[in-house]
Amino acid sequence: MRVAGRSRPGPSLGAMFGARSGPSPRRVAIRSTAVGLAACLFVAACTSSSGVTRESSDSTSGDPSTTTDPPNTDGASISIAPPDPGGLPALSDIDPAITSGTLDNGLQYFIRRNDNPGARVEMRLSIDAGSALQTPDQGGGAHFLEHMLFNGTEQFPENELVAVLRSFGASFGADINAYTSYDETVYQLTMPTADPSIVSTGLDVLQQWLSAATIDGDQVVAERGVVLDEWRSSAQSVNGRVFNEIQRFFLDASPYENRKPIGTDAEIVATTDGPLRAFYDDWYRPDNAAVVVVGDIDVADMERQILERFEPATARGDSPERIDLVVEPATDARALVFADPDVSEGFAFITLPLARDLSGPREEVVQRNIYQALAFDIIGTRLSNDALRGDAPFDDASVGDSGFVRLLDAPEIFVSADGAELEASTQAVLDEYERIRRYGFTQSEVDRAVAARRSAAQVDYDGRDSRQDASYADEYVLHVLEGESLPTADRWFDYVTEVLNRATPETLAYMFVARYEVAGPHIFVTAPADEIGDVPAAEVFVAQAEGAADRNIEPRPDEAAIGDSLLIPPDPVDPIDATQLAEGTGVSFLAPGLLIFENGVRVAFNTTPITDGVVAFEGRSPGGSTMLEDSAVAAAEVAATVVENSGVGSFDPVTIEAFLADKEVSLDATIDVFTEGLNGFAATTDLETMFQLIHLVMTEPRVDPVSFEQYIDNELPLAEDPSINPNYARFKALTEARYTDPRYQLLGVDELTSVEPAQVEAVFRDRFGDASDWAFSFNGDFDIDEAIELARTYLGTLPATGRVEPVDYVEPPAPTGAIVETTQAGEGDQASVTFLFTGDGTTDRTDDVVARLLQQIVTARLTDVIREELGESYSPFAAVELTGGATPLAETFLSISTGPDLVDDVSAAVLGQVEDLRASGVTDSEYAAAISTIGNELELFSNQQLNDEILDVLTDPAGNASLAEFENQAALIDEISQSDLDDAIDRWLAADDYIEIRVLPR
Repeated sequence: MRVAGRSRPGPSLGAMFGARSGPSPRRVAIRSTAVGLAACLFVAACTSSSGVTRESSDSTSGDPSTTTDPPNTDGASISIAPPDPGGLPALSDIDPAITSGTLDNGLQYFIRRNDNPGARVEMRLSIDAGSALQTPDQGGGAHFLEHMLFNGTEQFPENELVAVLRSFGASFGADINAYTSYDETVYQLTMPTADPSIVSTGLDVLQQWLSAATIDGDQVVAERGVVLDEWRSSAQSVNGRVFNEIQRFFLDASPYENRKPIGTDAEIVATTDGPLRAFYDDWYRPDNAAVVVVGDIDVADMERQILERFEPATARGDSPERIDLVVEPATDARALVFADPDVSEGFAFITLPLARDLSGPREEVVQRNIYQALAFDIIGTRLSNDALRGDAPFDDASVGDSGFVRLLDAPEIFVSADGAELEASTQAVLDEYERIRRYGFTQSEVDRAVAARRSAAQVDYDGRDSRQDASYADEYVLHVLEGESLPTADRWFDYVTEVLNRATPETLAYMFVARYEVAGPHIFVTAPADEIGDVPAAEVFVAQAEGAADRNIEPRPDEAAIGDSLLIPPDPVDPIDATQLAEGTGVSFLAPGLLIFENGVRVAFNTTPITDGVVAFEGRSPGGSTMLEDSAVAAAEVAATVVENSGVGSFDPVTIEAFLADKEVSLDATIDVFTEGLNGFAATTDLETMFQLIHLVMTEPRVDPVSFEQYIDNELPLAEDPSINPNYARFKALTEARYTDPRYQLLGVDELTSVEPAQVEAVFRDRFGDASDWAFSFNGDFDIDEAIELARTYLGTLPATGRVEPVDYVEPPAPTGAIVETTQAGEGDQASVTFLFTGDGTTDRTDDVVARLLQQIVTARLTDVIREELGESYSPFAAVELTGGATPLAETFLSISTGPDLVDDVSAAVLGQVEDLRASGVTDSEYAAAISTIGNELELFSNQQLNDEILDVLTDPAGNASLAEFENQAALIDEISQSDLDDAIDRWLAADDYIEIRVLPR
């Protein structure tokens, strides 16, 4: 089961942080899980004076990426064999559904017709140049240039481009339309296709970005503040400071050294148009670029338009010589110890880095990558199981990857631990590496790892006909930049299946030992500043790595076999009633049937074409913590996460993970103020397993003592000192200013330390153990008859007493007056200003659409004024949400990052814009752009969204009378006028009633 954080009422801070879409299903990579550091991939921090760094190495540099000699296994009882690439299905042939070509000027293009989600097109312009190609006078220039391309081209002067994008509903904002890394810069557009002229305009934009940027000097000066705030938001955070050290650790003495994408603050404030123009002319050339178009389009017409626009493109000068961007990691052990006052828990990762080996045919390269990933999967599972059992010095272990530049291959094991346990934790990982060198892998653990990868490949294959435009587009960019193969889905599935069929303990051991013998272990250790005294010098960690071969290490016993069923199925029961919730008249694929069982459980089933091979579900019950005594609120806050990590029924945390390893199933629990719930997904083939998990978590939940202690240990540092995390401190200050009820607030030290496991289990059983008023919804790709039988077996048989808890979903009234609070958190040069306005909403569905329109308008207004005109914030953010029940509240949440010395100016600017909206209303252009954007969004649906809407009707009928209102909401947008928005502004954005939270650095 997977862990998900508790969903909180009111504004969501989590919504402020986006994540890039995942890699294509064909990309073989080891996912990084190291405390969100991947979010810093495209930004780099300057060294903080608050940090402490200790580094040691006994290293030489070389090129250890390949070896012709077999791995050294002296003194080991291990059998190894190199992988056999012979006869693997070929990957060289490009999928014939792709139309591609290379123009005479060198520009590549890739086009594909695809109807998922439909009526949309994804466009990409990739430039094979990032910050690594900057000259000394261009520090931060590749990224700064990315900003400037939105500030004026010959066809779209100054900010006209942003207005054009908004006018046809394209998204615009931080990290939405472009990114810059060390190696590349990629621009991306998502547009509707109903109007062919809009699609043509999208191609115009790509052409202008490649060949016609104006890079006006005054605009460059104006943009400095925006880029500087982006630098503050990332580089001055604790993650930024840590990632700065990671970059230095891996990239010093390489061509990437001192070429961080974001640059330094000094470089940013000194940026002028000359160096930007030079970088643009050097690298934004047709022979260094590619255009990708995927979506609901006519391929022949797209190809004609691409040729028409891009064939005339030429280089704007002599092409500079491209430096060789090779990273040659040290071949001996290295270690770095870093301390920071804002780190809440220590962690370490032990990396085995090499220069990326691209030698040989593509089929052989990918086979090696898959086997390397399988080997680290097994290592991660071994160590994670140790942590789950409480048999390790670390709290958890996972597989990571520090290969954040193109030619660095850096798989690793990541562990988190208190400062005093970090030395033992790194030793445990190094021991495991050495154990594998000596004894290899067992057949059973290889079988489990292969089964997990096979299951994931099957899900990808089953969903091939519903693959989204963006997934294809991003894969084609990877093909251009990194040589990603582009076979058909059938060929790729056959290839992966054959590679997995050939995986053996001997081949996986060969791959790991070949790496281990030549890669110098890189040990990166981070600890809270107040625990650095418990962490030894970097030389100690180097000595650990150098002494691994001399340690007394025994082979691991094989894990016990896991059964093939979670439980003996109960005898099925018949429903007492069946009805139809909707007929599919408004949304063609929304026609859920509803079963009602004698125990009170209601189950809705709705098949959709959204994603093939996957089913999403949600279960919900009115009640939540509002039905508990105040003394039980802390246990309710803890319960969901602890139970999720504790196993279920007779399966402890280790055995449940082993059982689910070859299955694609996820199940999360939540206890909110007004509801408790379950949600998740399953591959269609694993639907029964999901039903069994639902049944067991409601009838036989577990509270594992190790999981409980780890949860408390993870939460305590923030409770003890909220100032170590600015986002946590902001949310704490906001909830305490808004609410007095503990159900809405974060847990303090007293609550966390007084909660007992028995109380947690009792609360969970109280909230989940009586199914009398539970409703479930299943949306996706499944057989209705099979699903009904599963509901009869696993849901209709849930225990129930007839308890139905009346919940009115009424939140406490907001405090009156202007409440301004200032809190201090974080060590970096960053600050934020946050506002919460609360007004009265209605249950009319029109209000939901108005809220989305208003959110779009306010975000655009803040972006235009605070970001573009004042140049003081990188990513202004707005959210407008309606609560539930018969008398909902409308909550408007605004947040702006800025510098500490600009807080007063930003606060005044926000309030000034809110006042202008109240006094003058929404402008014609703002209204038109919002109508276009939200109109496009309302045409898109997800299975999770449909579950949510169905359960709103079933569990909150006072606030959601029927699905008809949801089905028809797209039509409502044509009925909403500017005066309707002005009225909502008057109701929801009161002049003198708001909460303002200012967060300044400590």
